[in-house]
Amino acid sequence: MDGLWIGRQAEAMSAPEPCLVLDGSARAGVRVGVLAGGHWVGQGFSPEGALEGLFGCVETALAEAKLKLGDIRSFALCAGPGSVLGIRIASLSVRSWSALEPRPIFVWESLAGIARSALAAGEKGPFLVAAESRLKRWHALEVSADGSLGVPFEAEAVQLNSSGRRVLASSEAAPSVLTSHVAVPHPWSALPGFFAQPGFLREEPRPDALNVANDFATWSGARHR
Repeated sequence: MDGLWIGRQAEAMSAPEPCLVLDGSARAGVRVGVLAGGHWVGQGFSPEGALEGLFGCVETALAEAKLKLGDIRSFALCAGPGSVLGIRIASLSVRSWSALEPRPIFVWESLAGIARSALAAGEKGPFLVAAESRLKRWHALEVSADGSLGVPFEAEAVQLNSSGRRVLASSEAAPSVLTSHVAVPHPWSALPGFFAQPGFLREEPRPDALNVANDFATWSGARHR
């Protein structure tokens, strides 16, 4: 999926409600919510990865909203950058549900969420936002002085530290490795408001994980089995 749409002017995308929202992009932890009337009416959280925690979170969120999966009119999921496995589990789930009963699917990008949340809280650019990647690297995005968002990239911590920019991140690992780190909350609670803003959501019938890495590590299939 092309990440170049971030920061471009676009018409606001309106996800039909109730909308089932899934975020499996974090290295650890899953968030699921049911959005209706512009706010969360049901939520489910798990400290486990998407492989272990996603479907339990979906059940919890639907139960709290007093809805069934058949009541959901659209899906929205975080496309990353982040955990490719977690994002793809969420993606395959919504694609399967939408195949059983056609419903639109929307995506947003994780770093754009952090950036908009920081700007809404009063942060002024320029600064960087960052989220953990793999092999001790970080996904990052630059926010300019006028508040416009750049294109996601992957970097070593030392590169972010030498950028001369504040680095805003919600990761617990950030304070120990990012010298110009500024702690910010996870943007989850602000998502309902962002969904109504131009350029944040994008309709994507076949979503996949956004990955901005230039190289990949050899991996074992043990966890996938």
